[in-house]
Amino acid sequence: MQDSPSVETLAEAPFDVVIIGGGITGAGIFRQAGLQGLKALLVEAKDFASGTSSRSTKLIHGGIRYLQNGEWALVREGARERQRVLKLAPHLAEPIDLLLVAPNWYTFLKYWIGVRLYEFLGQVRRDDRHRLVWGKALEAVEPSLDRNRYPYGILYREYLTDDARLVLANVRAGCALGGVAVNYSPVEGLLEDAGRVAGVMIRHRGSKHPIAVKAACVVNAAGPWVPDVLAMDGPALKSLILSKGVHIVLARSDLMINQSCLLVADDGRPVFAIPADEVVYVGTTDTIYDGSDLTWPPVLDHEVQYLLGVVNAHFGLGLQSSEVLSSWAGLRPLIAQPGKKTTEISRKDEVWVSRKGLITIAGGKLTGYLKMAEMVVEQVVQQHTAFRNRMPARLNWFPGASQPQASETLLRSRLDSENVDPKILARLVRRYGDEAQAVLASGRELIAPGATMILGQVRWAVSQEYAHTLEDVVYRRLRTPLYEPSLSARGLARMSEIMAEMLGWDETERLRQVDQTRSRLAADLQFLNNA
Repeated sequence: MQDSPSVETLAEAPFDVVIIGGGITGAGIFRQAGLQGLKALLVEAKDFASGTSSRSTKLIHGGIRYLQNGEWALVREGARERQRVLKLAPHLAEPIDLLLVAPNWYTFLKYWIGVRLYEFLGQVRRDDRHRLVWGKALEAVEPSLDRNRYPYGILYREYLTDDARLVLANVRAGCALGGVAVNYSPVEGLLEDAGRVAGVMIRHRGSKHPIAVKAACVVNAAGPWVPDVLAMDGPALKSLILSKGVHIVLARSDLMINQSCLLVADDGRPVFAIPADEVVYVGTTDTIYDGSDLTWPPVLDHEVQYLLGVVNAHFGLGLQSSEVLSSWAGLRPLIAQPGKKTTEISRKDEVWVSRKGLITIAGGKLTGYLKMAEMVVEQVVQQHTAFRNRMPARLNWFPGASQPQASETLLRSRLDSENVDPKILARLVRRYGDEAQAVLASGRELIAPGATMILGQVRWAVSQEYAHTLEDVVYRRLRTPLYEPSLSARGLARMSEIMAEMLGWDETERLRQVDQTRSRLAADLQFLNNA
């Protein structure tokens, strides 16, 4: 089991940098700080990736739609950054063909020009370039599509990830580089020395008293909570607006698509339909959010109806909200641009430094997180010239990608030596890379009869991936509400028993964890009660 830092460890020696926020932005900065030779502490109020970084569309993509807003630099950066993620963590960047469909020749031509520009800006390799499909070719690619309404299509390459697992990979890499990462440790204040930010006050996993952690530099990468951290420092330099994105999960038997699709709604909003094992998830919306719950923003019936309407129009179906298996909503923290709709506001990231030296990063996209991390750490080094003499780390490691062997090759070799259901093994390799063998060795028993997940994944989540609650395992380690919704409730008892064994829960705590997770799962379908 990974070491859990004690209160004394956190307080005894100053860090070079403390990063507030354990989403993809903060986790990326944490890893990059370690690569720069800095002693870093990552602090997260809840669980790593518990906010938006586990609730994205799970695509590593350039954002072709931003071309219409003239954001060529943002698209170019995103399209090129995809290759970096693919190189560093190939098991977390699965290449997929995305089908963009068009209702008429004019729209098809417009999309084709956009895709060509997108590939040019992203320096896409020749063997990764688009393919035009219509007629019989389109029918072969996606027979479920209503080709009378959408007779033309373009297939182009994007990459699919598991967003929460990508966050965890960065956290683990940062720890391997000498950093310390703690979840369930909210920041309650900032320390100051001679008018400069000099550390944080945190309440470490429910401790009775806050702990003072000194640091030469503090980075605010708290996502939707950026304004809360800024308020501890003084007047905010800029304001944020929160955009809410909703996704729904449908059974593959109800939406029988073969192909990941990019569907354009009547209002021009792009909606993705992504097959994932036995389900298809559909999203996302883009509306201003002014609610109070930033961790679990509610999914509303009209948002579900909007997404179902797009799907029904493209595939000639009549799906109802009662057929939705699960849902999730995330919040995008965007830098406010007065007079613009959320769909028009740039996703470009920005870094700014307060008068007291607090470094804040806001905006940005999942795809560009590596570049964002480099930009922030560069700002840290600029502020503290002594850091320029630090020896950069030689370890450019990602868990699951320590061997140069491709996932497909790894899968074939494991199939030769392990008597395991090929579907289970394929999932393990896709999520854990070259650590799949170690996960398998942690326990082959199925979580529940008929499941395609094993108890070894639960043990691995606790021993290697900082899981402290049953919700951590269900939602952000195994992702059962996304990939196997029926398993979420069926497997709770056995998963909780394994965790109780490892974490020392008594029966009262185990049952509390089960009840709490059941309530959370039920809340994912709360919109059905408000329809």
